[in-house]
Amino acid sequence: MLKPLSTNELKLLNLIEDDCTRSDSELAKILNTTSDDVKNIMRTFEEEKIILKYRAIVNWEKIESPEVVALIQVTVTPTQGFGYDEVARKISNMDEVITCMLVSGSFDLLVEVEGPSLKDVAFFVADKLATIEGVERTSTNFLLKRYKQGGDLFSVTAKTHRQPVMI
Repeated sequence: MLKPLSTNELKLLNLIEDDCTRSDSELAKILNTTSDDVKNIMRTFEEEKIILKYRAIVNWEKIESPEVVALIQVTVTPTQGFGYDEVARKISNMDEVITCMLVSGSFDLLVEVEGPSLKDVAFFVADKLATIEGVERTSTNFLLKRYKQGGDLFSVTAKTHRQPVMI
């Protein structure tokens, strides 16, 4: 059952989703309430698993990182009694999977995967993902550059750091 929230509770969730480093007193001032109220609401949200985790958004474009990210479109044959949930559960439980979402359109699941190399991700798709019962087809797209994530803009400039190539 979904929990109805007050306007202040919704505002609080939006504020911490935007910047979870704000102090309780700063949040209380914005919401025109007390720090104790903010602490109590936050504790309740954590206990009820409304807030699952606090995390930083890292601009990996600024550092050298060997990790490879792929977005995989997965077409699924849903199972009777479970729909897409059973296949999505199996995929979500794999260590390589960062995100798994049910979507509308020409495929059913959008899966974000991370691995040490292109080859490792390719083997993951071929050996683990594609072999799951109910997975009919996959289409893998490797992430080349992230411009925006979770509403946060990364470096988007007119210049590129790539060297021109003469053909």
